[in-house]
Amino acid sequence: MRMYNECLPCIARGSLDAAKLATPDEQLQLEVVKKVLKELCTLDLASPPPLMARFIQQTVKQITGVSDPYCRIKKEYNDFALGLFPELEKKVTASSFDTAVRLCIAGNIIDFGTHNTVGKQKVLDTIHESLSIDINGDVDLFQTACEKASKILWIADNAGEIVFDKLLLGKMDRGKIIYAVRGGATQNDATSDDAKYTGLTDMVQVIDTGAAIPGVILAYCSDRFIKHYETADMIISKGQGNFETLDHEDGRIFFLFKAKCPVVANHAGCKLNDIVIKTAK
Repeated sequence: MRMYNECLPCIARGSLDAAKLATPDEQLQLEVVKKVLKELCTLDLASPPPLMARFIQQTVKQITGVSDPYCRIKKEYNDFALGLFPELEKKVTASSFDTAVRLCIAGNIIDFGTHNTVGKQKVLDTIHESLSIDINGDVDLFQTACEKASKILWIADNAGEIVFDKLLLGKMDRGKIIYAVRGGATQNDATSDDAKYTGLTDMVQVIDTGAAIPGVILAYCSDRFIKHYETADMIISKGQGNFETLDHEDGRIFFLFKAKCPVVANHAGCKLNDIVIKTAK
């Protein structure tokens, strides 16, 4: 997915958010924003938005010395989600695959790349809403594909959100799933440390993409990840960043996300705030 003009102010705002998390020094914050704005002036809009997130992360580290400005937020929302997990697990255990899918996608609201503040009440409200609103997509088709696949590559998205992934993983044959997180700190996306902290490594085989990008751009990924990507007969893509970067014509891919951005919603052919299961056109 390419960038659009509407992406530019969002990217600029994201640079300030990251800078504020990294340092209280307003002059350093300004330096970060000015460098990002300069980059935006020459930006090729054909590039996917997550590449600019990579540039912001590198800029913040260069100017402030902080390599993971979202570190505190990631732990806070991992802990928050883990606190919710026992009750949600009971609900899923007593319910259908459909309920697990809904709650799994609801976790995608924990995204500080699209919202500078999410808020725990927003997460709770989204959980409640997800159980009653229509899903934009075909749950039965998704379930059948999960059952028939011999090797599934699940590409994760955000810290905190990955705890919600455990609800759906509990309904699946985990022996055939490879679970991929980011290859380094980027926004509030989940890394191997988050997977270990939240217990994902006790459930499935966890790898990383080899790239500190909040999406999957194969040219930046490790050979190990690419091998798993090429040999999977089903790919579960969680979140907007993966939707923005992966091949929409690849019939193996099921995109699962909450539409939090008008540009993404328009591109996906859904409404803002929909919970979405999307396959190749």
